[in-house]
Amino acid sequence: MSNIRNLLAGIETIEVRGSLDIQITGITQDSRQVNEGNCFIAISGYKDDGNKYIDDAVSKGAILVISETSPAGNYPGVTWVRLKDIRKAFATISLNFYGDPLKGKYVVGVTGTNGKTTVVALIDSIFRRKMRTVKFGTLGAWCGMNGKKASLTTPEANDIYKFLAEECSGDFENVIMEVSSVALELDRVTGIDFSQAIFTNLSGDHLDFHYNMENYFDSKLLLFRSLTPDKWAILNIDDEKGKSIIEIIDSKYITFGFSSEADVKPVSYKLSAKGIKALISTPAGDIQIESCLIGRINLLNIIAAIASAIVRDISFKDIAAAMKEFKNVKGRLDKVFENDFAVIIDYAHTDNALENLLLSVKELNFRKIILVFGAGGSRDTTKRPRMGAVAAEFADEVIVTSDNPRDEDPGDIIKQIIAGFPDGFKSYQIEKDREKGIAAGINIAAKGDVVIIAGKGHEDYQILGKEVIHFDDYEVVANLTEAKGV
Repeated sequence: MSNIRNLLAGIETIEVRGSLDIQITGITQDSRQVNEGNCFIAISGYKDDGNKYIDDAVSKGAILVISETSPAGNYPGVTWVRLKDIRKAFATISLNFYGDPLKGKYVVGVTGTNGKTTVVALIDSIFRRKMRTVKFGTLGAWCGMNGKKASLTTPEANDIYKFLAEECSGDFENVIMEVSSVALELDRVTGIDFSQAIFTNLSGDHLDFHYNMENYFDSKLLLFRSLTPDKWAILNIDDEKGKSIIEIIDSKYITFGFSSEADVKPVSYKLSAKGIKALISTPAGDIQIESCLIGRINLLNIIAAIASAIVRDISFKDIAAAMKEFKNVKGRLDKVFENDFAVIIDYAHTDNALENLLLSVKELNFRKIILVFGAGGSRDTTKRPRMGAVAAEFADEVIVTSDNPRDEDPGDIIKQIIAGFPDGFKSYQIEKDREKGIAAGINIAAKGDVVIIAGKGHEDYQILGKEVIHFDDYEVVANLTEAKGV
């Protein structure tokens, strides 16, 4: 609980109606989660306006409403506080309510279009060999064995602090989190003192939110601009945007990549369908690593994690042991079946991610690559023909199917994808039904082939219109391969 005055510490208010000497039992921006004695934060968001739900929140027991507007009606017994910038204030209010559970902790933020989830998981596997570590990302929030599913790549500020305070009870030393461009733009991590900020790469995505690549990159830069001179930027200099960050930061930095200019880079490596073996050069010396992860993409992710670990002064022995023990990240270049042919499930849902995925698999010397993929509806439409062009260039057979069509006609999405195919490209099928699309890929697979199912990765649902139905690529593959008798 927290007194309203304490809750608003450090926040400039425009208008206050009602008493500030009241205890608040909780805070939320979701009226469906309001309990008796709560504070309701009415945020005018990207897709919806929280002010529409104030009556609902008050009816459920909210006794404090914080908004950027004045009250439209009379709310007896409810304190109303009007602010100028509710997004920034929300982060501070959350911190004040939960008593800043990140104070004195080592916080690593990983941003970039692709690779965030795997890099977070790899760093977590290294750090927690010696220290208690919490991780946040697309696959959820985890504190030891306590986990919670995620609806956002980077949770809202109150969800971050609530999890740390209630699930972890302060019993941790490190936090590793995926930091999305949207989260940075919407101030979800404002006020967090990052010890490290890691940049993986940048390619077209989220342009339905950012509108153009310049805005998208500027949002990413917010993380690096927040670093003080004693903190670390860890940058992929194979990516031109990663290299350019060096020019704008005040912090220390270390670079990684395949480039000879990188501080952390492979000296030699061997990639196979069984895994990765590599000798990695670092400013602290060379380290030999083995991993069951597959593909060049994952070698780059491993290098990023090693850079983070040496900045954290973790021994080569612990780094190598963690890499050898690390099994997989669900939905990230995840080989889920291997017999006469192999099946890989991956979350790739941008043209750049799809290209990196296909190039990584090409190096593993399968006879033929069969790709099953689609594109999400009600999202960035510009990437769809680019994804089609990548699929046609790097896959041998392509099945175009659905991937969360949401409010769009799946057929229209598919037309936009195949518009990217070059003239004369005929090695493709169209199957709107995703399960039938996956079945088509598995049915044409022969000995030595690989079927790649891209786009949904770990997700266990499909969004069709307003309806969310259960759908799991993993379950579909298991059923189909069993039925095929392989």
